[in-house]
Amino acid sequence: MSQVIIAVIVTGVIVAAITWIVANQHRQKTYEAKIGSAEERSREIIDEALKIAETKKREALLEAKEESLKTKNELEKETKERRAELQRYERRVLSKEEKPGQKAEAMEKREAGMNVKRRHSRERLRRQRTL
Repeated sequence: MSQVIIAVIVTGVIVAAITWIVANQHRQKTYEAKIGSAEERSREIIDEALKIAETKKREALLEAKEESLKTKNELEKETKERRAELQRYERRVLSKEEKPGQKAEAMEKREAGMNVKRRHSRERLRRQRTL
């Protein structure tokens, strides 16, 4: 019977050792699976974050381009308005420059007309004195 007890004890020790080895391997695989899963999930999160960041970057660039275009269009509009205003001022200045010339011509015509009237008046006076 002592041999049976020894055989049972030896078998129990062997089974305990094998169970312990199998349990450790199972625990190791479970941890590795969890770590692998966590690493995979972390890669997915990083990839998703990179995609979101790239999308936001593109949106920001697009908004900046739109704002730049809007500013450029406003500047062009303002420039056109200022050019039109300058052209109006130039026309006014030219018009004012022409007016003195026109006034001078009108004055010369009046003077010439008055000179003619003076001559006629002098000639009438001479005629009346001679009569």
